[in-house]
Amino acid sequence: MVLQRSPAKSAIYGFLGPLEEEANQDDITVKVSLYKDEEIVYTETNVMINATKQPFGPDFGVRPCSKKDCPPYDMMPFNPWNRPLATWKVLLKPMDAGGNYTIVVTLGDNNKRISITNVTFGDVWYCSGQSNMWLPVENSFSRNESVEAISNGRYNNLRIMAGGSGSTVYGKNPSQNWNPGYGRKGGSNPWMTAQQAIQDGSVDKPTYSLFKFGASCWYFGQRLAELGVDIPIGLTNTAIGGQRIEEYMNNATIGKCKQRGSSDGALYWDAQLFSSQVLPFVDMTVKGWVWYQGENNMFATKGNSIADIGYGCETRELIRGWRQIWSETPGTTDPSAPFGIVTLASSGSEGGANMGAMRHAQTANFGILPNQALPNTFLAQAYDLDDEWGPAAGPCFVPWLCCNYKNYHYNATTCTPARAKLCETACLAQSGTSDRGAIHPRNKKHVGDRLGTAAYNTVYGGKSAYTGPTLESCAVSDGELVIEFNSDLMRGDSLSIGKFPPLYQLPGRHQPVAGGTKLYVQTDSSHFCMESHPCPNSTNKEMCCPWWSGGAGDTVHGNFDDGWIMLNYTLSASSDTSIVVDLAPLNGAAPTAVRYAWGVMDCCDYSDPYLFVKHGCIASCPIMSSSNLPANPFQTKIVDGHCQCVPPQICSSTIRSDLHAEIDIEMY
Repeated sequence: MVLQRSPAKSAIYGFLGPLEEEANQDDITVKVSLYKDEEIVYTETNVMINATKQPFGPDFGVRPCSKKDCPPYDMMPFNPWNRPLATWKVLLKPMDAGGNYTIVVTLGDNNKRISITNVTFGDVWYCSGQSNMWLPVENSFSRNESVEAISNGRYNNLRIMAGGSGSTVYGKNPSQNWNPGYGRKGGSNPWMTAQQAIQDGSVDKPTYSLFKFGASCWYFGQRLAELGVDIPIGLTNTAIGGQRIEEYMNNATIGKCKQRGSSDGALYWDAQLFSSQVLPFVDMTVKGWVWYQGENNMFATKGNSIADIGYGCETRELIRGWRQIWSETPGTTDPSAPFGIVTLASSGSEGGANMGAMRHAQTANFGILPNQALPNTFLAQAYDLDDEWGPAAGPCFVPWLCCNYKNYHYNATTCTPARAKLCETACLAQSGTSDRGAIHPRNKKHVGDRLGTAAYNTVYGGKSAYTGPTLESCAVSDGELVIEFNSDLMRGDSLSIGKFPPLYQLPGRHQPVAGGTKLYVQTDSSHFCMESHPCPNSTNKEMCCPWWSGGAGDTVHGNFDDGWIMLNYTLSASSDTSIVVDLAPLNGAAPTAVRYAWGVMDCCDYSDPYLFVKHGCIASCPIMSSSNLPANPFQTKIVDGHCQCVPPQICSSTIRSDLHAEIDIEMY
């Protein structure tokens, strides 16, 4: 187990059974002793009774009720007694990182003793979200490399609550064991060191406990270790696939946002996972959180935090809500503890519209983390991180049938010796792991690397760039559009422009045009809209652009998001942080808007005959930093020849250069 190190106080807490009305501080005695090398370090007797959070009551969304009261879902009681439990919590004094301790808890007059062994102090990170945070290490391309590295003594400072993140801490009905020992040896998701997590498997039989843990969360911790964070790092993951952001928020938080989900009314799923996956951990002092979610909100309003609408508002309120409830006990979790977010890969649209608006909403509509609404946050862009090998794309699978994959099997007739040789890399990649469908990219190490890099350079005192090139301003002059990226945020990085592959229309519904520059302009300002919506009371499915989306409101109908023209660009000869866009193809028309990497992206070169044969495609969009971080997507108006971002995003060097100053830099 890893408990949070100083300067915070870590917490030991638990349940005692059904709460009796007369129960009070004097009725319950709890003593917590900390041992090292069998010698007592100190004993804490200052116990807080009924201070521990538990999923009971209307504040937390789930109600004990019958099917007729909660149609169409039968919501079960919180516990077999159908009433709150008596709880206790003890705060330990701040402890330096490291050590190997035993904690002994003595309960009540009968001196019942509970021991927790192999306890160390370090930084605890709580990961959550939906299926791309849930996706286990076994479904990632880099899984075997991690096992080999651990076998060779690396990552020995990492500990995980091993097992699948979908485990619910509480039983779902009274017939189940309501307190299954979550996190305890012999219970579900026991704490393990990295070395312990690979002891229950082998190369021939890869049943490692590590392989059941969420890949993005693991690779985040792995990257921190690779960058030199040598204190103990504890990772826990509670992500569950197919869930909405509303499920991880309590009722009071949800109510601050309009046009959430598919209705402004209370929906049956609201706060369900807040009760089962969040509350059991809010008494655990943590260093911070990492969040990867959004696919199941793609059909809802992306909105804008400045208007308290949609996912943009919910992102802000989720972060604020978690910070508030985790820090309620003074001296534990920092009220402004760091919070990391992964934006959606393009495969995560699930057919929903406005992927660009969703990624924008994942930053609370500032286009960058941290920002004025969300200080002390960090971001990993994933728009260019779809599955490196398709999954199973390219001729090695169909029609050559050189690789075994699901219903496809090796065929010596179609797979000639020459083709078999060509396909060795593709077949090896596929055999090393299995996919969970196209919406679950297996290259999660890239996600974890970007998260860890961002955290290292914002939380752990690193001085390198924590984000990719970020729009600062733009100006039209002499037939060119000069786009400037923020030099302060580059932190010494330089701009890099990759190749522009030939355009290629991918087959199937909702598929983008691959290749090209990924930079577009409009020449008609009436077509601009960050996210259009059906006009109120419209009978002809007319679309309007709300004011918070950069439009004229609900009275002006239009054909929005039309007229985007792809243009070429080059690095500026006079600045290493700007690009020059050639406006000649506009034939004298003035650009009224510009955007880059907005929406569903595919930057692969489909003219390459070896694509998905000898190599895959990953992180290949054109504008990158020299440290291989992708440019943050943007879409902005151009007014009087200059960029004018839709609030709250600001295209201003003054605001942008101050962003990193809001981060709470703490040397580890």
